[in-house]
Amino acid sequence: MASERELMRVVETRASVRRFRQDPIPDEVLKKILWSAVRAPTAGGRENWFFVVVKSSEMRAKIHRLIIDSHIRYARDIAKMPSERIEKWRKLMEEGMYLAPLYIAVYIDMSRLTSAGEADVFNSEFIMEVQSAAAAMENAILTSWSLGIGSVWLGAPLLLEEEFRMLLDMPREYKLMGILALGYPLETPSPRRRKPLEEVFKVL
Repeated sequence: MASERELMRVVETRASVRRFRQDPIPDEVLKKILWSAVRAPTAGGRENWFFVVVKSSEMRAKIHRLIIDSHIRYARDIAKMPSERIEKWRKLMEEGMYLAPLYIAVYIDMSRLTSAGEADVFNSEFIMEVQSAAAAMENAILTSWSLGIGSVWLGAPLLLEEEFRMLLDMPREYKLMGILALGYPLETPSPRRRKPLEEVFKVL
């Protein structure tokens, strides 16, 4: 069992990695990452998650292309970035940012929801499924980092959900929650500062 010191070190030093070495991740390491994901808390004990692992160079190239396109859409339509900044970001991605030796796309099965299977912000059951998937992704991220593997949680692919669904050959009732890019870091990332604890909690 990991000591408290080891666990806190993983949490403290983890940071998003956006540039990876292209060395493959061994299958036994991948299994540890996936095992940790399914040990996450899950609403109602439903384990309503499904993981698509992308390892082949051909599929990874296609995933990376869609990741670039989804980030450009995010930058243009949501973040409203100036065109010069968007083009600079595009160039960085074209040069290898987010290109990883392994991707894990995380889905939930909407057909298992009893409340008509609607992805609605007011649907509490749907929100609980999202939270379960998020917990699984966080477990995978922390376990990866403990094994020397960097990761970045990608949400922009949600903007091209249908394109990813078709590429990954997923049924329509499965809804994308996010994609993890994983690999050995090209350089050690520096964790970003967080707000002081005093600003983000209260005790009653």
